[in-house]
Amino acid sequence: MVIAQIFLYGCLAVLAGVGAASLIEISQFLFWFGAAFAAFLFVSGVLLKKQLAVAAGITLAGFILGFVRFETVWRCAQNNQMAAINGTTIQVSGRIANDPVLTESSQQIVLQPNGLDGKILVIAPRYPEYRYGDQIRFPALLETPQSFSGFDYRNYLAKDGIYSMARYPKIEFVFGGNGNLVYGGLLRIKQKLKEGIGRSLPSPHDSLLIAILLGDQSGLPGCPSFAKASEGKSANIEAETNCMKLKEKLNIAGLRHLAAVSGTHITIMAGIIAPFLLWLGWWRQKALWAALVFIWMFIAMIGMPASAVRAGIMGGLMIVAQILGRPGDVLRLVAIAATFMVWLNPLVLRFDIGFQLSFLAVLGMAVFARPIQAKLDFLPKKPEFIREALAIALAAQIFTLPLLVYDFGYISPYGLFANVLAEPVVPFITIYGFILAVAAAISSALGGLLFFPMWLALSYLLVITNIFSQLPGAKLIFGIDFLWLAISYFILGFIAGQIKNKEKLDSLG
Repeated sequence: MVIAQIFLYGCLAVLAGVGAASLIEISQFLFWFGAAFAAFLFVSGVLLKKQLAVAAGITLAGFILGFVRFETVWRCAQNNQMAAINGTTIQVSGRIANDPVLTESSQQIVLQPNGLDGKILVIAPRYPEYRYGDQIRFPALLETPQSFSGFDYRNYLAKDGIYSMARYPKIEFVFGGNGNLVYGGLLRIKQKLKEGIGRSLPSPHDSLLIAILLGDQSGLPGCPSFAKASEGKSANIEAETNCMKLKEKLNIAGLRHLAAVSGTHITIMAGIIAPFLLWLGWWRQKALWAALVFIWMFIAMIGMPASAVRAGIMGGLMIVAQILGRPGDVLRLVAIAATFMVWLNPLVLRFDIGFQLSFLAVLGMAVFARPIQAKLDFLPKKPEFIREALAIALAAQIFTLPLLVYDFGYISPYGLFANVLAEPVVPFITIYGFILAVAAAISSALGGLLFFPMWLALSYLLVITNIFSQLPGAKLIFGIDFLWLAISYFILGFIAGQIKNKEKLDSLG
């Protein structure tokens, strides 16, 4: 057993330890017994030159370390200074830590308060709008975030250091421009791109492209920010009505992942851009490097949210393995990267669905993409990137489906077919949409020149969404509990193991 393999087992054990600690508690006796037994296995294995015992000792030690790491961070989160003053009214002043998330009637502001350890989620009226780096102050009754519909909202926020909420306080603007210059610049670029897209495309095409390209879904519910004043009141009402339906239609059709910067979205994007560039005639190494650069430009452009960065690392490692000519190392690289990210913030493994989806999506793509592509021989062989991109997307969908059903409680029975039709145009929309957004931000005339192909591709996507969201039985309420979730991934893991073994035998034969 080689050192690299033992190290991999240790990394997986750390992840298992963090996961176990998030679900169960163990006694001090059992903990110290496990630690002592791990030390015994390791020392005896070294002295007797038994690699299996060494590996077992390291694996058990990794599990215990992961368990301790989660417990330590968990206690700090539960006993945070901010959480301790919830329920009291205080005068708050601080800096807006992220670009506010806009909805139709409100905005969600993450505030880094002065002199306090932790952040506050502020729910404020839609206007006046605030920006990243603004310094604000207000009196507020701080609340502990409450869970709802079985969703652990408190710990979902705690993973990002948010321990309190303030609802509709009377905010006083102090001054602006108090944030990081680089991060603030990226957010300003994002705003310019949104404005360019809004000038170049009609509703709801503009809002859909902004959601796909920039991860900003604030326009989808009613498109208030991008309604065209020149089209008149009746046109705006019609556009708003269409957009009001669009988010739900995407959900029902099983296509919502296209319009959300989730782990699945970014990892699929990482996997399908390179095949698209290869189809355009790029050399393989150049296409892979370009895909890697594009992914990180995309993540920077949307403001580098933590979930997107984690997904970018996952998808980026898949591309790096291909650049190095060692695609078989994807699973090892992803496991090591996941262990590093979970060690930095153990709460993400249990409470960050974006991290969970990106991890599972990469695993699915690494194991299932090639076998699925081989089964798609009924599709036209040219252009080849369509089959490859479709196989990558379907592999990710299959591996993330049980988690999505577990978390959201429903299934889109036609989602697989909708994705088969929709995924081939996603690389074009992503790359051409980026070109359109940059051109339109520079000049409205340039955006107008590039308008038609993007309008056509988005119209195709909207037609598919409309058709599959209106079929009978398009949304089936279908919840599963944790036991069935575990069984589902045990089955998928078994199938994945069989596929890997077959590939190994085929390579030897």
